[in-house]
Amino acid sequence: MPPFAATRPVNPPGASPVLTADQAYRGLGVKARHPEKFVPAITESRLETDTENKVVRYVRFNGGPEKKEEIAFFPNCIAYFEMSPDSPDSPDSPPVRITNLLSYGPPPSNDLLLTFSFAPGPPHVSEEDAARMSPEELNDMVGKGVEKTIEVIRDMVKEGKL
Repeated sequence: MPPFAATRPVNPPGASPVLTADQAYRGLGVKARHPEKFVPAITESRLETDTENKVVRYVRFNGGPEKKEEIAFFPNCIAYFEMSPDSPDSPDSPPVRITNLLSYGPPPSNDLLLTFSFAPGPPHVSEEDAARMSPEELNDMVGKGVEKTIEVIRDMVKEGKL
């Protein structure tokens, strides 16, 4: 499965309310603790440990096997996810590493951007499906996840929940 990343503007033209970096980052913290509303492929989650800078959780993608994730937070920039390998019986299986990264575009606009990166690839996509996808198709799929996250965070701000 190919590693991949997609970036989207947090505040595209016409977006309302305009999100601050702090709001977007706090939203990523909510996403780490309650992922189902942000990631439709996650059908179940439970927290094992929850501290200010680290979360350990278990998730299921599309009702599949439970996977352990350790999430480290680096305010106000990165939520770093490390997911246990698909096959615990195979010591050669690398963990899945996912980064949710807030950054800024070039001056003078300094637009707030959100990037999701996946290595060795998105955990909810089979190797066969990913191998058949073009970079544009992967960008569309991963980008929709970024856009969904921004949409949920924006809704939380509108509702006064963030």
